[in-house]
Amino acid sequence: MTAKSRAPLPDPPDIRHLARRSLADAAERLEAPRLSDRAVHAVRKELKRTRAMLRLLRTGLGERAYRRDNAELRDVARSLSGVRDSRVLLDTLQGLSRHRDGGAAGEGQTDLRTQLRREHACARRLLHDEAAAVQRAQPILCAVRERLGSGHARPYRWSVLETGLRRVYARARHALRRVRAHPSAENLHELRKQTKYLWHQLQALAPSRDRRAAARIEATHRLSDLLGDDHNLAVLRHKTIDAPLRPGARQRLLARIDAGRARRIRQALALASRTLRDPPAVFTARVMHRSTRD
Repeated sequence: MTAKSRAPLPDPPDIRHLARRSLADAAERLEAPRLSDRAVHAVRKELKRTRAMLRLLRTGLGERAYRRDNAELRDVARSLSGVRDSRVLLDTLQGLSRHRDGGAAGEGQTDLRTQLRREHACARRLLHDEAAAVQRAQPILCAVRERLGSGHARPYRWSVLETGLRRVYARARHALRRVRAHPSAENLHELRKQTKYLWHQLQALAPSRDRRAAARIEATHRLSDLLGDDHNLAVLRHKTIDAPLRPGARQRLLARIDAGRARRIRQALALASRTLRDPPAVFTARVMHRSTRD
């Protein structure tokens, strides 16, 4: 009996093209004379997506080129982090306010909101005053984009992309093991970073109209969002501890934050146990639509 033939893989997606397009979008938004909160968020999102693509291309680019480009994009994103982070804290506190009971908790939220608004305004002024630093980001993005467009004209082979995907997935599983052993905010944030990279990679690699791929992408996205919400609450908790609030108001607000974190961590760990349950070789084989016995 002859073995059943396997359909050949389609041509790999041009990940370099996707990365260059994200960099072009980010550079275009940075050209605005005054960056809005939405524009800052969009730029950071495109940079995160590009860094996920670099991780897919890592073995093809070479370690030195990968580290250089990844570090440069990371530093550009960090230069915009003040505005974005302060905006996220305001939105996170607003989410808590929708369900407040009033009293001391409401008072604490009002006082903390005033402080966070001042910090956000300060971050925006700082970004405006450092316009030269933002302008310096433009040639950096252009240089990385040009380097990604040089070299061999064809996309990298599936083997290169599979290696990159397996590395990120394995790191996500390692981060999950650390969270189970010690669910600190730092370990949870590392898990969130790796699942965010994984989500971007799956979007780039998944074939269209594939229900299993769509479910995998949705689960990874949901996991990233849950962990992102937890991280925002963890940062808000530190702000609450340091803020000049009345003791009763602080304790009520901390209890609300801790309850929100506990719920999200519980949901995230349950989802991660399903999403990251397969060994790396099995997971990448399924994404690439190959049998693990090949």
